[in-house]
Amino acid sequence: MPEMNAIAASDLAQVIYFHGLPGSAAELHGFGPEIAARAAGFHVAVRGGDFARLAAGIAARFPDGPLRLVGFSLGAAAVLRTAPLLGERVAGIDLVSPAAPLQLGDFLGHMAGAPVFRAALAGRGAFAALTFVQAQITRVAPARMAAALMAKARGEDRALAADPGFIAALAQSLRHSLIDSRPAYTAEIRAYVGDWRAELPRVDQPVRIWQGSEDDWTPPAMAEALAAALPDRPQVTVFDGLSHFSTLRHYLAMEAAA
Repeated sequence: MPEMNAIAASDLAQVIYFHGLPGSAAELHGFGPEIAARAAGFHVAVRGGDFARLAAGIAARFPDGPLRLVGFSLGAAAVLRTAPLLGERVAGIDLVSPAAPLQLGDFLGHMAGAPVFRAALAGRGAFAALTFVQAQITRVAPARMAAALMAKARGEDRALAADPGFIAALAQSLRHSLIDSRPAYTAEIRAYVGDWRAELPRVDQPVRIWQGSEDDWTPPAMAEALAAALPDRPQVTVFDGLSHFSTLRHYLAMEAAA
């Protein structure tokens, strides 16, 4: 596997960040000012489930030079479906707590977001009803909704659940996905739950995977199955004691300015 650390930061002027779902650019600011400063050069991809249009938009906005794609959680799924369309422009891919195709294994029962994915699999009506209810709660009490999502946090995510700054950033992300950009959010969730395993062999760029051992949003077994399905079989770097968001914090602290 090509070594991404050999790619100098000066050669990667465009780092494109794909946030989680629900998620937003606030993910880069929820771990304190020091980490936010390290990620200040990230460009946040504007998504909506149409990966061809997304790739075309990125290419138009950044017509020259290499790209590095960074995907967190469900953003990793979007990266893997966008990267082949950008071809050799993509010098490397970093996947943090990645969401892989559900059809790669028996993961759904081990994922905290399972009710959302089951609703999306059940059809547009069920998913629309769930999303509507979530949006109304978020509109009235976004911080309470964020705290509820973190109520069963594991590993080092427990400390984040008690951090008002992180909860405020998560609440902002909930508002962005469920209220401000709900059509884009629902389109991409529906795209995610479909079977897109056949697209993985098209990812021929170098990939790194970061995974927390305590992650119950995208479990470690999912990351391992994803690595096995990618052409260059990237190594999965597992961090003991980290869960979903704490793995992102670790990545941003250690790699964002690398």
